Amino acid sequence: MNPGGYGGGGGYPPGGGYPPGGGYPPGGGYPPGGGMPPSGGGGGWGPPPGGAPPAGGGGGWGQPPAGAPGMGAYAPPQGGYGAPPGPPMGMMGAGFPGIGQRVVFNGDGGKLFGTYLLFNVVPVAAGGIVFAIISGIGGAIGGAIGRGGVGDIIAILSSMVGGLIYLAAILTAIVLFSNKFYEFYYEALQLDGQQCQYTGTPQELAKVMVVNTLLTAVTCGIYTPWAIVKTKQYVDSKVLVNGQPGRLTFHGDPASLLGTYILGLLLMYCTLGIYGPWFANNLFAFMWENTKLDGRGYQFRKDPGGFFGTYLLTLLFTYLTCGIYYPWGICNILKWEAERVT
Repeated sequence: MNPGGYGGGGGYPPGGGYPPGGGYPPGGGYPPGGGMPPSGGGGGWGPPPGGAPPAGGGGGWGQPPAGAPGMGAYAPPQGGYGAPPGPPMGMMGAGFPGIGQRVVFNGDGGKLFGTYLLFNVVPVAAGGIVFAIISGIGGAIGGAIGRGGVGDIIAILSSMVGGLIYLAAILTAIVLFSNKFYEFYYEALQLDGQQCQYTGTPQELAKVMVVNTLLTAVTCGIYTPWAIVKTKQYVDSKVLVNGQPGRLTFHGDPASLLGTYILGLLLMYCTLGIYGPWFANNLFAFMWENTKLDGRGYQFRKDPGGFFGTYLLTLLFTYLTCGIYYPWGICNILKWEAERVT
């Protein structure tokens, strides 16, 4: 979407009105020079050069310029003026990129569910199986040697090795799924009618996530707003908009998010999660109102009450389906969020 309106420059089309120049046609009126329409209406045929009509009428507005067809009066151009370029006026605001909804998300829960299984459930399950095998073998060897001494040491070491492998599988799954989720999200996202694409790699994302996790742990969670901002800045730097890099940027100040984050957690805890829609709307607003495309910002229209139903259904169906509904619930939340970005 061009900055400033449809067509750029502050209106439709460029120049601030239709057509450029401030009136129809260019120059300030029809015909150039202005004037009143002839008696009986007709829409605005101004007087040609030559002065007023002769007394008593019958002659029209003066004499036409030399070479003009002799019609007894100054005639309108043949055919009239056609429709202006662009979409019909009745269709403005719907169905054209840059007019109407600025953010569109069309993600499918079924596709996200497949991604969740392949890049989250499978690695974690594989790590759990390896842990069980190694621990079982170590325990069997320790039992054969005998308890108390070398046998116990072998059993403990095997459990530790299996545990480290399981932990590595969990961390790998988190990174892989997060990277795939960003691919899924931006592939289904349009900003101002332009398609997005995420190009980050698991290796690059892992570096950001490891640093964020360590600093969050060391600060007992205080670093979380900074972790959110760092992650968002990295992700946006890896997004192509209409195939072009560097157009999407994030300018959020983590210090300004800290108070909202701490208060949100406290109220979530005190209300047993009921404050969730209000907390989520505050986070949505922070993320979108600090996001810019080509330097042009976005606004988010908060609606905690309207979000409450989507939020509650996602929690309820996720619980009832043992987590299977979660991808569909996330997609519904993301669609709700996108519809309120202006």
